[in-house]
Amino acid sequence: MGKCLGKLFRDGASREPKPPPAKPKPPVKARTIRLTPGTSRSEVIVVGQYLAVDLSNIANDDAVSYEITPYPKDDVIVRMKDERPRATGNVAAGGMDNALAKKMVVYVYTRSHSVEKDDKLSTWEWGPTGHGAVLLVNNDNDDFEENFDPDHKNSRIDGPLDLKDMSPMVVRMRGPPKLPSDFSIRLSTPPETADKIGMFCLQPDVIKKDRRLEDLSKMLNEFLTKPEEDAPDIDIGLVEMRDQIGNLIEDKARDEPPKQEDTPLKSEKHIIGPDTGNVVELDYRVDLRDNTTTYEFAVEGLHYPDITFDGQVSITLTLQRGRGSPIFEDTVVFQVAPWIMTPNTLPPLEAFVCEMEGGENLTFIQELQEVTSAASVPLVIVPHVDNRGDRWMQDEIELGYSHVPGKEVMPVVLDSPRDRGLQNFAKMQLLGKDFGYVTRYSQDEEPNSLDSFGNLEVSPPVTANGKKYPLGRILIGSTSPTNQYGRRMMKVVRSFLKAQRVQSPIELYSDWLAVGHIDEFMTFVPARGGKGFRLLLASPDACYAYLGWLQGQGHGDVPLFEGKERYGTPAAVTVQQLLQDSKLREENQVFQDDIDWNRDKLKRELGLTEGDIIDIPALFKEEEGSGAGAFFPDMVNMIVLGRHLGIPKPFGPIVDGACAFESYVKSLLEPLGLSCNFIDDWSSYHLMMGEVHCGTNTLRKPFNYKWWHVEL
Repeated sequence: MGKCLGKLFRDGASREPKPPPAKPKPPVKARTIRLTPGTSRSEVIVVGQYLAVDLSNIANDDAVSYEITPYPKDDVIVRMKDERPRATGNVAAGGMDNALAKKMVVYVYTRSHSVEKDDKLSTWEWGPTGHGAVLLVNNDNDDFEENFDPDHKNSRIDGPLDLKDMSPMVVRMRGPPKLPSDFSIRLSTPPETADKIGMFCLQPDVIKKDRRLEDLSKMLNEFLTKPEEDAPDIDIGLVEMRDQIGNLIEDKARDEPPKQEDTPLKSEKHIIGPDTGNVVELDYRVDLRDNTTTYEFAVEGLHYPDITFDGQVSITLTLQRGRGSPIFEDTVVFQVAPWIMTPNTLPPLEAFVCEMEGGENLTFIQELQEVTSAASVPLVIVPHVDNRGDRWMQDEIELGYSHVPGKEVMPVVLDSPRDRGLQNFAKMQLLGKDFGYVTRYSQDEEPNSLDSFGNLEVSPPVTANGKKYPLGRILIGSTSPTNQYGRRMMKVVRSFLKAQRVQSPIELYSDWLAVGHIDEFMTFVPARGGKGFRLLLASPDACYAYLGWLQGQGHGDVPLFEGKERYGTPAAVTVQQLLQDSKLREENQVFQDDIDWNRDKLKRELGLTEGDIIDIPALFKEEEGSGAGAFFPDMVNMIVLGRHLGIPKPFGPIVDGACAFESYVKSLLEPLGLSCNFIDDWSSYHLMMGEVHCGTNTLRKPFNYKWWHVEL
């Protein structure tokens, strides 16, 4: 007896549908069974398949009866075709030499719609006309417990806010009132991705408790390595075919946060994940009124793309008879939403700075507040009790985001492996409702200065070598390409950044610096005209050229750094004395070569021209053989808040009542629509080998551009 089972998969956080290109129709799925005289056999036929009944073992005068009962009768068409050999004289089973009916083919169709599942659900394709489903890593903390761990670290749903961060997944079926006893329906994910998602059934009574299945699932997963961090989000459905990828969340529900009283939590059971395995069997039950059944699930992501995980997770629905091969299976592929960095050109939302014990950097904070107020950006001042004497806010964290269609953008902090006084700040102060957390750390590598995130930046959107980078490109500092023993950022961090794919990283040469951070010699600022931004590069050559011009104008005896001290010694030096310091000049010729190497690479990899670059006067000095450090406050190491710039105050020569360096920089940047504000960081940051950018951080608005439109 053949029976019909309909099917449909739908994704929970799906991309907006695009007109699909014309594709050839997929082949009809076929399955062959054999009949034996005197033996009855029951089969289930899935809508969209055909069943080839092999009659080779039955003589043509034997009675063969079929009962084909489609469910539901009104929606399904059954057609049969008798496939007989045209020639006679064949020797067939049973010794008969006359023509024998070889196969009876049973076709099953749906009456009102296509029987084939939309291909867009079983594959992922990048680009503006691409398709597929998207998963969000559920790494915020909605349960308000003081364990400071993201929600995906446990195997439960922490209330309605946590459920909102997951993807609904619905399986719907229409079929016979019951299946034959040896048939089963299962959901599964490959063993290697079972630790990348957490799936919860919101109707735990429909999960069969099959000890053999549970033991098999655990056995398949016991060799998996559990990840330290993050991952995806979903939704499924099974029965009627639809042309476009659906989304089970209504627009209104997506836009409005769920209310506790409006969103009662259903009883849930954790069914697939690191602690439960990769396979679960569903209890087949249908409503006899319409022969349908519905299963509801919620799925959370557990891991971002990384070196061993490309970010794609598949969920497979299987109809199986006994322990044999699947009779039918259907798969949906989901892409985990990446972690994305934000460049200086995006609008700021919030700025951060640390307050040192005893008000040591109070003047710095006050001057910074003037800039944030002018930019209308809130300034978060982290007290000493939380920063524990660590002032380097930029080095500890990088603020980015993740996003899936139909949900609000989630800010996500990437916590660096440097782990000094600010080690707990990201988890204790930032992680929370709709604010995610991720980190990467290796026990096999000792952190070095290049693991701090002053050494991690991202460019604005660019086009280079014919390829578009609509979300910009990540920039990290490293050792020289010819030096195998130099410092590099931890491999686990570099691999994580590369695996996100949408901001293809570039390694620059920063190991020539004592601290080794790329923010010591470069930054980006928004600008009128051109590409909408400019790259600012620290330039010893520009500094010496300007000092020479000042001397030529009769200002050779004017002091720089007047009133400042450098480690207990007066720092003041005249323009002429700087120009005559041959050792310092020789050192800076080498440092200029290092910066120019990066300049050339940035031009190649970002598609820049000389018109996109502005040289900012700077000098460096050798720091006792450990590399270069800024000789005076390094003006490219600034905080960028829209058009408002917070620039380290250089304390240059006073000419016509104003700092000549400040006037020169203003002449370069103000015509671009920028406001230059100079902040005194000499004692509180500069003498400790850092500047304004090193001591601050900025949360920015996300890109309007959708990452899934990126063409890889």
